[in-house]
Order: sequence, then C-alpha cells, then structure tokens
Amino acid sequence: QLKSLIENIPLIIFMQDTNRNYISGTKHAKDFVNSGFDSFTNIKIETESLFNDNEYVINNNKMLVKIQEFKGSDGKNHLYKICKVPLNDFNQQVIGVITLANNIDAENQLQKQREAFVASLGHDLKNPTIAQIRGLELLLKGTFGDINEDQKEVIEMILDSCRYMNGMLANLLATYRDADGIINLNITEFSFIDLVNECISEMTYVAKEKDITITLEKNIENDIKADRVQLKRVVMNLISNGIKYAYRDSVLKLKLKSNNSSINFEFENNSPYIPEEKQKNIFGQYVSYADSHKEVGIGLGLFASKKIIEAHNGKIYLKSFKDNRNIFGFRIPLKQNRNFIENKVFF
Repeated sequence: QLKSLIENIPLIIFMQDTNRNYISGTKHAKDFVNSGFDSFTNIKIETESLFNDNEYVINNNKMLVKIQEFKGSDGKNHLYKICKVPLNDFNQQVIGVITLANNIDAENQLQKQREAFVASLGHDLKNPTIAQIRGLELLLKGTFGDINEDQKEVIEMILDSCRYMNGMLANLLATYRDADGIINLNITEFSFIDLVNECISEMTYVAKEKDITITLEKNIENDIKADRVQLKRVVMNLISNGIKYAYRDSVLKLKLKSNNSSINFEFENNSPYIPEEKQKNIFGQYVSYADSHKEVGIGLGLFASKKIIEAHNGKIYLKSFKDNRNIFGFRIPLKQNRNFIENKVFF
C-alpha cells in the first residue's frame, strides 16, 4: 500500500545512489530519468545537466533548491523547479540523493502575464499623474488667480503626494523592464528627519479623518546615505498602516534615533493585538490582515518594505502587545558599504 501510494503521487520524484543509479521513484519518474520524457507535459527534455548537482548534495550533505531551464524536444526551453535532498544512513553518511522535478512553465507564463499587466497599468497611470502635477504647479504660480496661504499649503501637500506617486510609478516601470524584478538602489546622502517630516505632512489629512494625532520624538543628528525614494516608500507605508489600523481618536507616536553606525525609525499605535502565529508571516508576500479590520489590502506593502530594508543591510521588525499596542520599525546603517551590498532590491 505504501509503495502504491508513493508511486502514484502526481509528481516526478526519484531516488538515486551516489553513482546516479536509479533506485526507486514515482510512476513516471523512471522514464524521466532514463529518457527525459515528462509524462505530465508530454515533452522530452535533455536531462543530462539535471544530475550534475548530485555531487554538491553528496559532498556537502545539504539540500539544494533551484530553478533550471532545459531544452525540449519541441525546440523550446522549459523551466523546472528542482529540489535535491541527501539520503542518509543511520550514521548520517550520504548513500543517495532524492530529487523532485516539477515543470513550472504555466506558473512562469502566468507571472509574465501579471508583470505585463502591472507594467501596462503603471505606464497608463503616468500620464494623468503628470497632468495633475502640471495643473497643481500652475495653480501655485497663480496662473488661474490668486490663492491664499491655506489654499497654498493644501496644494503643496497634494503636489508632494503626486510627485511621490510619479516617482513610485517610475520605479514600478523600471522594475518590470527588468525580467528578474530588480530595482537598482540609488544611494545618495540626505536628511532623514526631512524625509520623515515630509511623510508626516503628506499623511496629516488622512490622520485627521480618524482624529489621530501624529507625534515625532527624534534624537538624530547625522544625515544618511541610502536610497531616498525607496526609504520614503517604507516610511509612507508604515505611517499609512499605523493610521489605517489605529483606533479612532488615538496617538500615532513616531520615534527616530541614531548612533554612530545606524539609524532607527519606528511607530507605536493603539490597535488590535496581532497573534504570534500571524506575526511570523506579516512581512510575507500577499499576507494581509485588512479583512479583519474591514479594510482593503493585498499584502504587498510590508513585503516590499522588508525587501527594501534588507537591501539596505537593515532589519524590519514588529512588536505586538496584548494591551493593544503595536510597534513597527526598522534599523539600517547610516552609510551603505558598497562592497557588501549589490545595491539592488529583489522582488
């Protein structure tokens, strides 16, 4: 029964000894090993390079996971997700390798369609955004008549937000021009206090809708070397979430401090406790808890923020307390060591 169960698993899984001899596997695995025929796609691929990594797994006694491209009998290249696991005896000596091979052509095609859609959407949004910027600039110049100081302040805030959105769209398009989903970081020196104050200014009216007061406690003197646009994405996302999930008529406390080597930003708000099991995954892709708060969210903001902070050699974190206090923050070096990082964000 166990043999029957294993043989009928709808995946290509097989076991080889240290000399690459086939030992056992699922029903269609032997044909795949011997001739490269994949019965799930009805395509024969050149699998000789598939077994080259066996030596790495055997010599290092470590699992290996990678995406590999193979030439097919149809003249096209096909993508497979390959997972290799060492098979050990009771003395933990490697006596074989277990391989799982899964064709991911369909998933890859779907991802390309998603990327094409997002890139097209981002391109189409650029034109109205630029039109908004130009219109607001004309209003500020008094082209359509005089404006008072209060009106000027509001228009400047809207203009800052539009420029920020335009920068974000440029980054989005730059990302999808690269097939690997990579953003090159643009490291410059700037005042992080000014960046945070800029974000607070843009979110002031959003906070007022929930009667939330934003306070800033700062203990920082140095400028920072980082990607200003990408860090603004992170700060804006954190402040936005801090307001979105906070209780009405509460205080959003922002804290900013630095030492000789790093800078730390965090907020504390009064919002529902986040259970430990959810805390572990909250920075994951497409993980969102907006539904429980009757909010709209797709779970990309915190995921992107984590990637950006990690690209700056930093760490993003969450602390949740049962008295309904939550703290989100990040810590990054004041200066980026170009020999240590590749200055890229991988999404």
